[in-house]
Amino acid sequence: MKYLGLATIFAALSGFLVLIVAGWTLGESGYAQFQAYWGLFFALTGLIDGITHETTRGAAAVREGAVARDARPWRAGFGLSLVVALVVAATSPAWMGLLVDEPRSATALMTVGLLSYTFQAVLSGVLSGAGLWGRYSALVALDSGVRLALTLVAWLLGWGLVGFFVITAIGAASWLAVLRRADLAVRVDVSLPVFVRRVASAMAASGSSAALITGFPTLLQATAADRETLTGVTVGAVMMAISFTRAPILVPVQRFQTALISRFVAQGSARALAMPIGLVLLVGLAGAGLAWLVGPWLMVTVQRGNEDFWVSGGFLAALTFASACAGSLMITGAAALAREQHGLYVGGWVAATLVAFLFLLIPLPLELSVGIGLIVGPLVGGAVHALALRR
Repeated sequence: MKYLGLATIFAALSGFLVLIVAGWTLGESGYAQFQAYWGLFFALTGLIDGITHETTRGAAAVREGAVARDARPWRAGFGLSLVVALVVAATSPAWMGLLVDEPRSATALMTVGLLSYTFQAVLSGVLSGAGLWGRYSALVALDSGVRLALTLVAWLLGWGLVGFFVITAIGAASWLAVLRRADLAVRVDVSLPVFVRRVASAMAASGSSAALITGFPTLLQATAADRETLTGVTVGAVMMAISFTRAPILVPVQRFQTALISRFVAQGSARALAMPIGLVLLVGLAGAGLAWLVGPWLMVTVQRGNEDFWVSGGFLAALTFASACAGSLMITGAAALAREQHGLYVGGWVAATLVAFLFLLIPLPLELSVGIGLIVGPLVGGAVHALALRR
């Protein structure tokens, strides 16, 4: 597990560095397109991760002595990969052009990358369920390491936007380097129909949170054309600011999700929420003050003096507090899962996402629609999760 922790930290830092170097290479306009594409890809992989979770559970049950049934995760993964690829390829003409200037190349790479990622998700579940943490850690590190290495190459050689689309998708082929023949024979403890139903439920849960956490820049890019601003901030700068203010708060909360669920299972009380939520909000308020003071300078400095990435201190403070609100939503979600209220868990994330996205559709200045949406959305979602505690 130590290696998994290190691999997770490496993955988080690598993703952060990829976004920074992309800004150096592509400039503000190209970065906005790349971030929208990146966000969409990882929102969809977050949806696909549902098969990882159910494969992990089923494979672990067999390892612990349960009877292996006829459901084979690789076969189910093959079917899911075809569905995902067909849906993306068939629907992309209606929306990909809203995000990027090269919709055909973007669609082709997105389709191939998601098809490959489905198999990577299955392998992740197989390795986790078997307790093969060393190989699983290698898979996580390789996926991120390939993207980071190619990003540095892209910066040195001056690759364009399509090159960064390749970087986004290519990490999803990492499973080919880790796969072994024995992994293909894994079965789980339920029949195929039951496995498919459970995968669908797990996908709803994982996809609902991914839509808000990683998919927000995608809708922002689709709706921000000619949007009025209060301070002259650019769309690319807003996207980068969201990434900068989220990572310090959300990454630690995500790491402690399993510990939080265990805490809520053991204590089973709404009072158990007070300490972690209070801590996250306190960190958010402190971070907001720091972001207000040094954030504008830091944004421009990290992007090597490019003023197109300037963001006002007040807006950065609002985004930092919004990240604390999202962290609180993760905590209330953990409480809902601890109570086995999976429907309310999904409902909370869906409500948060819809409210946040709704504010992007309201004709407000860009800073207001983004800031208010990212604060109010998680608060509404947390209220839905609170219903799980009342039960």
